[in-house]
Amino acid sequence: MADSVDIAVLGAGPAGMAAAVVAANAGLTVSVLDDQAVPGGQIWRNVEAVAARGDIGLFGDDYAAGVDAVAEFRATDVDYRPLSRVIGVESADEGGDVLYLRDGKAGRLHAKRLIIALGAYERPMPFLGWTLPGVMTAGAAQIALKTGGLLPERPFVLAGQGPLLLLLAAQFRAAGAAPDILLRLDDPGKKWSAGKHGLRALAGFSDLLKGLKWQRSLSDGVEETVAHVTHLEASGGGRLEAVRWQTADGTDGEAEATTLLVHDGVIPNAQLTRAMRIPHKYDVAAAAWCPEASADGQLADTGWAYVAGDNAGILGWAAATATGAKAGASAASALGAKAAPTNDVEGRLDRARAVRPLLDALYPPAQAFTAISDDTIICRCEAIEAGSVREALAMGAQGPNQLKAFLRTGMGPCQGRMCAYTVAALAAEANGTALADTDLMRLRMPISPVTVSEMSHLNETDMDLPTA
Repeated sequence: MADSVDIAVLGAGPAGMAAAVVAANAGLTVSVLDDQAVPGGQIWRNVEAVAARGDIGLFGDDYAAGVDAVAEFRATDVDYRPLSRVIGVESADEGGDVLYLRDGKAGRLHAKRLIIALGAYERPMPFLGWTLPGVMTAGAAQIALKTGGLLPERPFVLAGQGPLLLLLAAQFRAAGAAPDILLRLDDPGKKWSAGKHGLRALAGFSDLLKGLKWQRSLSDGVEETVAHVTHLEASGGGRLEAVRWQTADGTDGEAEATTLLVHDGVIPNAQLTRAMRIPHKYDVAAAAWCPEASADGQLADTGWAYVAGDNAGILGWAAATATGAKAGASAASALGAKAAPTNDVEGRLDRARAVRPLLDALYPPAQAFTAISDDTIICRCEAIEAGSVREALAMGAQGPNQLKAFLRTGMGPCQGRMCAYTVAALAAEANGTALADTDLMRLRMPISPVTVSEMSHLNETDMDLPTA
């Protein structure tokens, strides 16, 4: 049998914590399952420890806001379960069962209402050499900086685009680790077409001002900045040794490198909602699939599950707290409790939504990662190259789900997390269809690797669990 609560919240980032606080303050029993060891999510990762060691200033005011948010969450009567990795959700009578791993055992938590707030992850960026040791995403390097104070090993190349890249560059610079070479993947010409969104974006003036400040200081401390890079390649023997690039005007460049960090925006973490068979829509402007949900976050085709934060669509941490609070209040109200989000929820959402069209227009997926050569590995788990996918499509595979049968794309440990978007793009290209009309590969639970030994504990109650 599973233990049972009124509301289960998945994720303890800005959205998950906000949802849990609102629901718990309404007098409901709330459990929060979090993959991480401490609350905060990616944006506020390790914020308590960073504040304690006096490094909070390195990461800016947005990060510092997490100190109070985590403190409020800690002070609320919530059953917080860190290091709990969700592997699936099953529908059940009046709600659903969350399947998760903790301490080497699978568990089952029944909830009358479920709020999914699993955040986002960086858009996969396949290019020649991206699997070499020494090549990693900028977000992964940010995690190392926040959790262990680790800095990129030099020579250090940073390649990317988007608002998060501006923030990351500022944080690396504040920590004394400005990149030796900055490769900008954004197209300068986009600012003219994006200008039509400028007037609306003024509603989020404070965010615009912050972004402009980061933009002006982006190249500070950098030895070389290269604009409008359209091709990227990493090379080396057992690890990264060099980075090569080409710009839009055909200029080639090369540099020695020990570390290459790349970033091309973020996309919703839709692994769980896809495995739940929730309908998803392709947001052309954001170039991402998002689960279909109502204004208060209730997922389409369910009467008991909600989505909040960047898991629902990329809007940033302030909007995430707002959507989390709305989902928490809606779920609580559905169970007969009185709950209401506070702190200018609709205002925060309006400001975030005002700026988003401008950002999406300025930073579409970079050309460096959309024109993929045949010899580029796209499925890291199964070491499958783009040329093999194109060949299978030419042989008759109709789309991503048939490609799984032909090649095993998406069948490794990450369950398509790193290749689903690329495989869908290649299928759309081969079939001459729009990406929005191409299905992502289907997922089954468990959505991440689990052993038979771990699953053997699934239906044990707390009293059944063996003692050490």
